[in-house]
Amino acid sequence: MAGNNMAEHDGTAKVEKIKRWSPVWIVPIVTALIGAWILFYHYSHQGPEVTLITTTAEGIEGGKTTIKSRNVDVGKVESVTLSENLQQVIIKARLNTGMEKMLRGDSVFWVVKPQIGREGVSGLSTLLSGAYIQLQPGSKGDEKAQYTLDDSPPLASPDAKGIRVILESERSGQLSPGDPVLFRGFQVGTVETSHFDPKARNIKYQLFIRAPYDTLVSDNVRFWKDSGVNFDMSAAGMRVEMGSLTTLFSGGVSFDIPNGWTQGQAAKNGDNYQLFDDQKSIQESLYTRHMDYVLFFSDSVRGLQPGAPVEFRGIRLGTVAKVPYPLNVLKQQISDDYRIPVLIRIEPDRFDQLLGADFNIADHIRQGIQQGLRASMKSANLLTGSTYVDLDFYPNEKPWKGPLEIAGIKLLPTVSGGFAQIQQKLMTTLDKINNLPIEPMMREATSTLAESQRTMKATQKTIDSLNTIVSSKEMKNLPQDMQQTLIQLNRSLKGFQPGSPAYGHMVNDMQSLDKTLRELQPVLKTLNQKSNALIFAAPGQDDPQPKKAKQ
Repeated sequence: MAGNNMAEHDGTAKVEKIKRWSPVWIVPIVTALIGAWILFYHYSHQGPEVTLITTTAEGIEGGKTTIKSRNVDVGKVESVTLSENLQQVIIKARLNTGMEKMLRGDSVFWVVKPQIGREGVSGLSTLLSGAYIQLQPGSKGDEKAQYTLDDSPPLASPDAKGIRVILESERSGQLSPGDPVLFRGFQVGTVETSHFDPKARNIKYQLFIRAPYDTLVSDNVRFWKDSGVNFDMSAAGMRVEMGSLTTLFSGGVSFDIPNGWTQGQAAKNGDNYQLFDDQKSIQESLYTRHMDYVLFFSDSVRGLQPGAPVEFRGIRLGTVAKVPYPLNVLKQQISDDYRIPVLIRIEPDRFDQLLGADFNIADHIRQGIQQGLRASMKSANLLTGSTYVDLDFYPNEKPWKGPLEIAGIKLLPTVSGGFAQIQQKLMTTLDKINNLPIEPMMREATSTLAESQRTMKATQKTIDSLNTIVSSKEMKNLPQDMQQTLIQLNRSLKGFQPGSPAYGHMVNDMQSLDKTLRELQPVLKTLNQKSNALIFAAPGQDDPQPKKAKQ
């Protein structure tokens, strides 16, 4: 028996596998499944992540700053970090579920915080709640990898109806973003951006004109700087213009179609226009056709500036181009005959409406020169001293026998004008006065006065003798007719004796004539030395010094 049992149990253990799960593993498995489902649900229901780039993170805090659209929370900022080059701030934000459609290529983000602008105070609600990010949903383009976070809201939404045009200017600082765009004083748009183009070396301004006023913009409109108050003192006189209150303090830009021009074709988005300094310069830029003439003035050209008008009896024909105009082919010496060349431009478009397009101004000027047509400088503004070029006929001028062209440019003869003409006429008058025989007249008047005095003395003696005869006894023995004659003669002579009115008047007249002739001598001497002394004060003279007595 024992041997058989030993045979049956050879010392090898047998292991049997458990064929059922233990209930202990149910809890961790269910927990893992719930956690995985939570993670899957969390990530599957997360909104899109947005990367914002800015230069400063003022007022932005990770996990706190919200993203809003139309004052509705649509996301939150997750983190705020610096870029690798430490030059920018990278903001990671997460939008809520279902907000993916708000992200397009033209979506705009900006920070809303308290600030004061040309439209007033904005963002006061963030004083207590803190700054937040405003999202303006886009409508065009695909979602970007990153967006720029602006400091201020856009002036016009990308999907706003209207037109955007570009203005080019050579000077910076003329316009600023937010400045109004006006049409005849009514605001129709705003200036959006300004950018300096280093290649073109000019400033480019982007303007937005909202609908329905975008139809006012055509290819014939002109834009100019509207500074609110425009003060101009030129050859045309003094002009002060005041714009609307909108542009009085901040300025702006206005546009319109120049006078006489048609509406033209409708403008397109992105069309380029030039920005003019003022409305007046627009009209000057319309006249592109011109004929050049050179003038030679012997008078001073002080006060004659480029841009001054060229007129014919008050009608503007052209513009002064260069003062003085360099002519290398002309060799002159500094002398009394030195003449200053001036270049003018005759612009036919200025008077086509008055005289017709078939009017040949070049032929009329050429014929007019032989009839006395001359150019002269005349004063335009006494306050500024500015002058302009005036064309007119001078019949007394000698026929022009000089050249009609020099260095390939037409030549127009000139005459002295303005004060120079007055001075020339005054010189002619003074020369005639100076040629009068004043000194012989004074000597003759003095001699006449002395002779008159001798005559009066002789007359007095005659009167005394006649009085003696009339009062004598022999007078009574004369005939009655002779007595009456002597008495009448005595009465007549008494009217010329000293003390009588006639005698006094005659003496006064002679003395006045002598005084006038003596006072006229220094006046003629002064005019002879300074011919324009009647208009401008003559220089003062030193007091006469007594001469040393001769030994």
